[in-house]
Amino acid sequence: VDFWTPAAFTPADRAQRGSHFLNVVARLAPGVSLEQARSDMASIAARLSVEYPDTNERLGSALVPVSDDVLGDTRLELLALMAAAACVLLIACANLAGLLLSRAVARRSEMAVRVALGASTPRLVRQLLVEGLVLSTVGGALGLMLAPVGVAVLEGLVPAGLPPLTLSRLDARVLSFAAVASVATGVLFSLIPALQAVRSSQADTLHQSGRSGIGGRRTFTRDALVVAQVAAALVLLAAAGLMIRTLGNLRATDLGFDPTALLTMQTSLPPAKYQELAVRLGFYQRVIDGVEGLPGVEAAAYVSTLPFMSIGNTNGYRIEGQALPPGDAGDALFRSGTPGYLSTIGARLVEGRLLDERDQRGPPTIVINETFATRYWPGQTALGHRLRFGAPDAPWRTIVGVVRDVRERGYELEMKPGAYAVFGQVGTAWTPEYLVVRSTSDLSALVPPIRQVVAGVDAEQPVALVRTMGEILDLNVVDRRQQTVLLGTFASLALLLTAIGLFGVLSYAV
Repeated sequence: VDFWTPAAFTPADRAQRGSHFLNVVARLAPGVSLEQARSDMASIAARLSVEYPDTNERLGSALVPVSDDVLGDTRLELLALMAAAACVLLIACANLAGLLLSRAVARRSEMAVRVALGASTPRLVRQLLVEGLVLSTVGGALGLMLAPVGVAVLEGLVPAGLPPLTLSRLDARVLSFAAVASVATGVLFSLIPALQAVRSSQADTLHQSGRSGIGGRRTFTRDALVVAQVAAALVLLAAAGLMIRTLGNLRATDLGFDPTALLTMQTSLPPAKYQELAVRLGFYQRVIDGVEGLPGVEAAAYVSTLPFMSIGNTNGYRIEGQALPPGDAGDALFRSGTPGYLSTIGARLVEGRLLDERDQRGPPTIVINETFATRYWPGQTALGHRLRFGAPDAPWRTIVGVVRDVRERGYELEMKPGAYAVFGQVGTAWTPEYLVVRSTSDLSALVPPIRQVVAGVDAEQPVALVRTMGEILDLNVVDRRQQTVLLGTFASLALLLTAIGLFGVLSYAV
C-alpha cells in the first residue's frame, strides 16, 4: 500500500540549509539533453554558493539518469553472465560436434557403402545434418521444460527486502530465441563432422576401416574441440572462484560495529502527535525501558539512520578556529539517536567516551569517527575541539569521543566523516526512527513481545521493517551473491558437460 502527502516545512526547517536528506527527482523538458541540465544545475549551484557561502560554498550538483541511480552499472554484470551462459552453450555445442565427429568416424564403413551405392555428397551431408538437428531440437525442448525451474531458482535468490523479479518469464521472445539457438547450433556444429565424414574418398575410407586408431584431420578437429571445452570450463571455474573470493573479502571487511545478534525495526512517529520534544523523548525512553526488560535483551536504542541503510543523510559542518582545506565540502554523515545507541551496536571506542545520559540535556556534545579525526587532527587528539553542524547560528558541539569508522554507506563506498549526536540536543530535526535491539536469545522470538511493548506505549503506533542486521548486510551484497551463485552454477554445469564430452569422445576413440 502506497500513498503520497505533500512535504511541509516550517520556517525553522527552511533555515536548515546544511541538512542534506532529500532526494530530488526531475523530468527533463522536451528537447533538453542531460548535459544541458547538468550545465544549468551547475550554474544554480554556483549562484547559491555566492548567496549562501556558509553552507553552499563547497557544494555542487550531480545529475544522473534514474535508471543508473536505481540499477547502477548492471550492464557489465549482465554481459559477464551472458558470456558465462555463452561458454556453457559453446561447451555443449563442442560436445555435440565432438560426439558427432566420433560417431561419424565410427560409421565410416557405412558411409563408404553409401558412396559405393551412389550416394552423393549433399545427400550424406543432409542426412548427418538432420541427425544433428534432431539432437539439438530435442535438447532445446528439454531445456525449455526445465526453464520454469530455473526461473523459480532465480526468484529464490532475491532476498525478502527486494521486489520479486516480475520480468523473469518465458514469453514469446524467449521461446523464439531458444528455438533459433537450438536450430542454429544443430546446423553449425553438425556441419563440420558431416563434411569431414564425406570428404574422404571411398578407397581411403575402406582402407581406414580396418584400423583401430583414429587419425588425420578428424583427430585434430576432435582434439581441438576437447581443448576448447576444457579451456572454457576452466575459465568459468576461475571466474566463479574469483567471485567467491570477492564476496568473502567483502564479508571480511571491518564494519566498525558488531552486527551479530542485532534486531532492527522502524517506528516512524507522526509529527503532529509527537510535535513536542518531551513527548517524543518520552516515547523513546518508555519503549527502550520496556524492551530492555524483556528476557535475553542486553540493550536497546533508537537512531535516525541504520548502518547500510543510506549512503547520505549528511550535514554541513564548520570547525571552530580552523578553516576547511580547499576542495573540502565540509559535509559529514550525521546520525542522531538515544544515548545508548553506539554501545548497543557495538561501536569500538578509539579515544574519549561514548554518548550517555549526561549528554541528553547537558552542553552540546558530539562523537566523531576516525576518518573525521584523522582528516583534521592527524597525529593529535580530536577531543575538546568544537564543531558546528547545520545553520550558521547552530550551537558549537564539543567532541567527547572518537569511534572506529562504522561503514554506514555499505561495503564498497569510501568512508566519509561521520558524527553521532544525542537526539535530545538536536531538536526536532534528525528524528530517530529505527529501534535497535541486542539480544542473546532468538531474535525472531523477540518480535511479538517488542510489538506488545510498543503497543503498550502507543496503541496506534505501527511497527515496520522488522529485520536483523544480518539481513540488512545481505541486501548490500545481494547483486554479488546472485552473480556468484549464477556463475558458480554455470561453472559447475560447464565442468559436468566437459566431463561428459571427454568421456564420450574417449569412449569412441578407444
